[in-house]
Amino acid sequence: MSAAALLKANPETPRARRTAEIELTIVMPCLNEAETIAVCVKKARAFLAEHAIAGEVIVADNGSIDGSQQIANALGARIVHVPARGYGAALIGGIEAAKGKYVAMGDADDSYDFGGLMPFVAALREGADLVMGNRFQGGIAQGAMPPLHRWLGNPVLSFLGRTFFDIPVGDFHCGLRAFRRDSISGLGLTAPGMEFASEMVVKAAISKLDIREVPTTLQPDGRSRPPHLRTWRDGWRHLRFLLIYAPKFLFLYPGLALAVAGLIGVLGLVRGDVRIGDVEFGIHTMIFAAMAVLMGSQLIGLSVMARRYGAIAGMWPESGLMRRVRNWFSVERACVGGGLMLALGIGGAVTATAIWASSGFGGLNPAALMRLTIPSMLLGCLGLQTVVTAFFIGLLDQPRG
Repeated sequence: MSAAALLKANPETPRARRTAEIELTIVMPCLNEAETIAVCVKKARAFLAEHAIAGEVIVADNGSIDGSQQIANALGARIVHVPARGYGAALIGGIEAAKGKYVAMGDADDSYDFGGLMPFVAALREGADLVMGNRFQGGIAQGAMPPLHRWLGNPVLSFLGRTFFDIPVGDFHCGLRAFRRDSISGLGLTAPGMEFASEMVVKAAISKLDIREVPTTLQPDGRSRPPHLRTWRDGWRHLRFLLIYAPKFLFLYPGLALAVAGLIGVLGLVRGDVRIGDVEFGIHTMIFAAMAVLMGSQLIGLSVMARRYGAIAGMWPESGLMRRVRNWFSVERACVGGGLMLALGIGGAVTATAIWASSGFGGLNPAALMRLTIPSMLLGCLGLQTVVTAFFIGLLDQPRG
């Protein structure tokens, strides 16, 4: 049959194709949610029908054995089987299978209001890339969130997320959110567990996506069994992820604080003990101050290496400051600087040994001699550390075939 004849026989084909285009996919991760999956699918489909949104409902099943798949399928949801276990793995599988321009995600335990997705969709239509729900603004029903999560876990982790990544989000871990599928798919999300919620927001912020927030509500879930969430395990996984992606806060700032405080202590005690009020700082304080300098320098070096590795691995873009440092830096310059410090340290050790020898290797004033040996030790360690760190950074910068 010719193309003209085919078009004549099917005059609605172009219109049908346009109608078939899906605007919104609603994804629900599912693992043995037979008690609540039906009401969630019904609410989601009712929302699509009420607002005349071309959409679909996907249940990303993670290996349910209680009939959840059959229940959801009978109510018109599309089942996507995700063999890799975990909250994040299930959502990644569901998002990959989604056909909609936009994707909304929410738990299948009947705690989130799938009928209240219109503010999310409206923000996406206005140009947002990621729209987060805020349960603290919309309302948390009594018994819907454990007190430890409500008053400690979520506020603390949300505060750290805002501080580390400058994200205007008050509820970092709200499970009801919506996003442009192409924008989020381009982030390369991989976290298999509950930390997937943090990964999405962090990587969206790093990529400078348009992140917005709308109020939403949280109700007690409708299950008779305990939730999959494990407070301390999953809380730690969220915190670990935030710290890994924030080397400035994990390494640089603590390192600078230790190094500066330690350096003040070492330099202040070189000439003798210092008394402040009733407290006297002496040679033992100098030892701990030198330790602080060493610890701080190690953290600063780790920060530089972490930032460089993250840029090479595509975890974040290279900052302007790091680009200027990299353009100035060379292994040779670092070796010269580190070599000078190491030479000074060895020179101090030789001088201290000569002083000891001049007394016939007998008894000396240990405090006086340590004011020379401690700075010498510190310079030697810092020099060697500078050289080996430079070579490691040089290794990271080697061309890749």
